[in-house]
Amino acid sequence: MSDSSEDEDLSRFKDVVDNSFVKSLSQTRVTGSKTIQAIEEKPVSQRYLEISSHYNDVKVPEEMQKRIGAKLSTIIQKNTRFVDVDPVKPKKRKIKGGIKLFKDSNGFLSCDDVKDISTEKHNCEAKQLKFSKVGPDSDDIDKLHAVTVSGEYVLSKEEIKCWKSRRKEKLYKYKVSKNSDVLVALE
Repeated sequence: MSDSSEDEDLSRFKDVVDNSFVKSLSQTRVTGSKTIQAIEEKPVSQRYLEISSHYNDVKVPEEMQKRIGAKLSTIIQKNTRFVDVDPVKPKKRKIKGGIKLFKDSNGFLSCDDVKDISTEKHNCEAKQLKFSKVGPDSDDIDKLHAVTVSGEYVLSKEEIKCWKSRRKEKLYKYKVSKNSDVLVALE
């Protein structure tokens, strides 16, 4: 029963299939091997010739070629002149519109940053003054020794000898009640 149903399905497919398509498929399968052989049998490309014969079609001897070449090069040297080309500098654009500082001003204000020379001079002078005040005699190590404290000095408690002891009065403690506005004393 399954064989008959398969046969029916195949017969339906054969009715639907385009016969020209099937024929073209079968032809490519047969001719596929022939096309591969045809590709291999193509002649070699003559785009690049091993011997350049077109240069010497007139059969001019090498001696004559050298003379003609020398004469051509002298003619070219005479007729050409070499000029030094300066690099092209970018042109400054002229500002068509803008803001004038005063009504009578000739030019417009620009957004270029002005180099502040007075501040640079002041900074240089301030650095020189600072170095002259410090002087070459003072060493950083001497300054560190003057400030540092040894561990033995700290353990001797010399600095806290004059401190008073804590008062022996009662210490009161407080607690925040449910209402965070009121404090309640603990006893």
